[in-house]
Amino acid sequence: MYQSVQLLCSNNPTITSSNAAFTEGLNELNAKISDILNFVSTDIKHTSGITNDKTVTKHNLCTVASEIAGFVFAYANVVKNEVLKQEVNYTYNEIRRLREDLIIPTVKIIFNATQANLASLGSYGIDAIKLQEFADAISAYTNALPSTKMTKSEKSSVVISLNNLFKETDELLKNRLDKLLALFTKAHPEFVNAYKSIRHVDAPTKTTTQIKGNISSAKDGTVIEGANIILTGKTNYSAISDTEGNFNFKPISYGKYQVNVQAIGYQSHTELNYLVKRGVVNKLLVVLKE
Repeated sequence: MYQSVQLLCSNNPTITSSNAAFTEGLNELNAKISDILNFVSTDIKHTSGITNDKTVTKHNLCTVASEIAGFVFAYANVVKNEVLKQEVNYTYNEIRRLREDLIIPTVKIIFNATQANLASLGSYGIDAIKLQEFADAISAYTNALPSTKMTKSEKSSVVISLNNLFKETDELLKNRLDKLLALFTKAHPEFVNAYKSIRHVDAPTKTTTQIKGNISSAKDGTVIEGANIILTGKTNYSAISDTEGNFNFKPISYGKYQVNVQAIGYQSHTELNYLVKRGVVNKLLVVLKE
């Protein structure tokens, strides 16, 4: 809705510039919109960089760990060492799907088991160089984790800043531009009607309209906690998914919204024309790709 008002006013410069107070308010609106867009674009770029780094190191670690685990498992099978077989019995997908806090402990078990049997693994393609490659992969992934955790904190700060910007922009429209619109009623009724049409919003406290949604992974269906959901439309909203991947917007104005969803370790998701139906519980299920 912000950009719709902005577009209407920019297409009618003669009208909007005829009153200094309205022009001043419009300039502030343009600045607020610019700040909102900058926050969102900066967050996406920064998160994408961290995500790519972590994704690459995770893939490399899972590849090296599962390959070595396979070789050690073959050795353990030959010597009939059932304990060793259990310690290294992991595939690439099994390691990759582990919770983040379990990946390092799991691959270290595989590493320690390999190191303990290194003298017997030469004919299975594992030597000191291969073991060092494994150690380097563990180190690279471990070093990528603090950046991701820091980014979650930064993301929380961005959400707070966005919420403040939405609030300030809503107040600017409601308490200034909406009020000043009466200045143009007689001379420019078409402009006034178009503005009112854009700004028409249900009183949120009087509507039963809401959204219930969930964020999950396209890879294995696991829920995603801490995803940032931003709706841009008649009014702007933001939320963060809980430990079950759920979020809720209640109450919310009906109409079409642009949906933006971001989460650490996943590609951003954008939906341009999500329709919120009036007076019902709307469902919004988003599946993110890594």
